[in-house]
Amino acid sequence: MKNQHYLTLIFTIMLMTIGLQAQTYNSNAGGYNGGYGQVYQSFGLAQATISMQQNTQMQIQKLMMQQAMEKKFGKAAVAKVQSGSNTKTATKGPAFFTPVSKSDNFKIIADSVGQDAEQRTLFKQLFSEAKKGFDAEMAPKGRKNNLAAAMTFFIASTVTVYNDDPEPSDEATENLFQALTAMYEETPGMTEVPNRDKQFLHDAFVSFSAIPLTFYMAAKEKDDAEMMKLAKVTAGALLLEILKINPNDVRFEGSTLKLKTAPSSNEAPQNTAPQQTSSGYGITKFTTTFDDGWVATPLSDYVDVEKDGVEVRLYFPDARIDGNRPQNTNNFEPYYWDVFVKSSFNVKQAFVREKEQYSMGQSDNYEAAATDKQTGKSRYVGMGLAFFNGSCWTIVVNAPDRKTYYSMFPNDSSLKQMLNYNKFGVAQEDLIGKWSSFDAASIQFYNIYSGDLAGMATASTNDSFVFYGNGTYQSEHAGTSTFRGSLAHGKSNYRGTFRANDWNLTLSNRGANDPGEFSSQFEAVKGGFMLNLVSKKFSGMKMSLYKVKQ
Repeated sequence: MKNQHYLTLIFTIMLMTIGLQAQTYNSNAGGYNGGYGQVYQSFGLAQATISMQQNTQMQIQKLMMQQAMEKKFGKAAVAKVQSGSNTKTATKGPAFFTPVSKSDNFKIIADSVGQDAEQRTLFKQLFSEAKKGFDAEMAPKGRKNNLAAAMTFFIASTVTVYNDDPEPSDEATENLFQALTAMYEETPGMTEVPNRDKQFLHDAFVSFSAIPLTFYMAAKEKDDAEMMKLAKVTAGALLLEILKINPNDVRFEGSTLKLKTAPSSNEAPQNTAPQQTSSGYGITKFTTTFDDGWVATPLSDYVDVEKDGVEVRLYFPDARIDGNRPQNTNNFEPYYWDVFVKSSFNVKQAFVREKEQYSMGQSDNYEAAATDKQTGKSRYVGMGLAFFNGSCWTIVVNAPDRKTYYSMFPNDSSLKQMLNYNKFGVAQEDLIGKWSSFDAASIQFYNIYSGDLAGMATASTNDSFVFYGNGTYQSEHAGTSTFRGSLAHGKSNYRGTFRANDWNLTLSNRGANDPGEFSSQFEAVKGGFMLNLVSKKFSGMKMSLYKVKQ
């Protein structure tokens, strides 16, 4: 961030990208409409590379909590890394790569985040110029074509922009670079990652650094509060999506990048509240800490639920994956096991636990001793399936050992109950816009592969709400519905004020016998969130709503 030539190059392109604000900023959700999570899929990274990147995302969170390199790796290791990365002639470690002769990385990335031809052209130009400036800064340090250098730049840029802090010190960025370099040194399989894949990851880090920096510079130059909000939203979204880091929990302090201490396991459900998440993660409170210690965070393809060293992944139904499952059989477990488990673990013989230990259900739960492909550690993994309206939720458990797995999941119902942790609090500002339960042609959230709705069954009712920024709302309930617990035909309209606070939504003017009190929560689905409302007075009144395109 220190290279003024680099910042000047970005700023010149910024004047062209400023015009993108109206198109790229979702005024209803308050979020940046980027395609960050789809970029790696668009490029077609090797599965080994994707797994390596996912492992990197987990390791980096641990590394950043260290006060100094010596505490983690020892002085000898630090000296070895520094001697190998500070000069052009030093022996190059696995973080370095040799650029391929022909690369169209910036076009691929621009096509993923741009919404039309003009945006894609401008983004590609921005990314190309950012790369030129970044290379010019790294070359004298002997860090050109180095993944650790690009990731350091990405973290320093997004954390600084999100917190609107002064640039981190040279010592802080150097410590971070050395930690990331050592991390790549210790990552199994890193030396086998193709140069092509390393180059793409490198270019993605640089490109994604340029976006929030561009908006941030514009905001500072023009003293523009809305542009500053956009810069912070984008930076926070990128930290969450790319590195799975809650942007509220990370900040440079002195010579160290620090993460907040994780909350205690006995805290009641709470929600951390960054400015915003990424495309589709258009809610304010995207992390829920439950009173039993589980912590849930929505990611691109699944909800990550963790507790005491055990990770549970609640994979969203995916029309593409479901569509490729074998026909003329109800034995789908081997197929989903190959898709979601074998891609990350080397497993021994999978088996189904003795039947008397399980209740009879639609599917068997597979489990096996395994080795994590990236860490090389022994694990015990299990998988269960839950089908709703033909779509499959895949639940994958990654536990340290069999004893831990069995203690937490003694039967199949305990495994499927993990789906109950897919819930996130509702903030007032998250509701602004139109929500509908039926109008499929205008539903905002689609399966990113097929364009189909993810997990939504056909309904015979249309419950629609419009929430306005001034705290008022209007709703319409039409068709054959179970509105207020009884079957009815016709239409009802209401207008009033609304108030949302985490798990509760209150609507005024619902009628003489209706206090308008609802239990509310967001449920993560492929590409976004569904708003679930349940009347506190009328038990049969339940609505699942999707955001409507405006």
